[in-house]
Amino acid sequence: MDSTTALTILFQNIRDIRELMNNDNKWIMHSLYVGQAASTIAKRLNLNADYAETIGYMHDIGRLISHSNHVIEGYKYLDNLGYPDIARYCITHSFVDNIIPNTAGGGPNKDSYDFINNYLNNITLNIYDNIVQLCDLFCLETGYTTFEKRILDITKRKGVYPNSLEHFKSIMELKNRLENMMGITIYELFPQIKDEDLASQNSDYEELMKLFKNDQKQSRKTWKLFSFFTFKKRCKKVWKNIKKSLHLVGEYVRIINVCFVHRCVRLLIHQVKLSG
Repeated sequence: MDSTTALTILFQNIRDIRELMNNDNKWIMHSLYVGQAASTIAKRLNLNADYAETIGYMHDIGRLISHSNHVIEGYKYLDNLGYPDIARYCITHSFVDNIIPNTAGGGPNKDSYDFINNYLNNITLNIYDNIVQLCDLFCLETGYTTFEKRILDITKRKGVYPNSLEHFKSIMELKNRLENMMGITIYELFPQIKDEDLASQNSDYEELMKLFKNDQKQSRKTWKLFSFFTFKKRCKKVWKNIKKSLHLVGEYVRIINVCFVHRCVRLLIHQVKLSG
């Protein structure tokens, strides 16, 4: 597959340019920008720019079928079309460095986790994986932006998860790694990024960290509350077992007392018989 074929597949259901404004179709323009960005980075790294452009266009193609499960659906769709080498990026684009926790939205659901985990464990990470992973995280449906603004937008929409902070750190590490390879920053390579987005980097970062921090506090509160009720429940269970044990002890004591009394009575009767 080349980039021209990829564009044909990407826009196959669009009959009017105005359809791209529909919420369900915003991913198409996002994919268009990812493809263009991937091509630009590939050229800088002396890689196959058309191949990078192609996989950028195709990375979200699963959204033709399902938004919530687009990763696997995209893989199956392209694999069935006979493009298994392109299909891989439908899965890998969502996981920085092909590591499952390095993803937005908390990670795959239980129905798709095993498939994705097995797939990622059986392929070798390549530079094109990293390029698409990075481009996916600074491309909106309206153009290029900063990583801070893009992740802030994703976090506000999808929420904060236990892996959210580590995911953000993995993104910034990947950004620095590719920038070192290119000898130029992403923001220098893409001057189309709006000045106001660049100017709000620090405030976006601070807001993002605040969201992560607040979620951690809430998680600690939830854990403390959970721990309290768990402790209370355990105490009740222990006390119930103690009462049961005390009851058994009481029964043993009663039996021993009865046996002792019976023994005493028999001895008394025996003494009476002897004295008689």
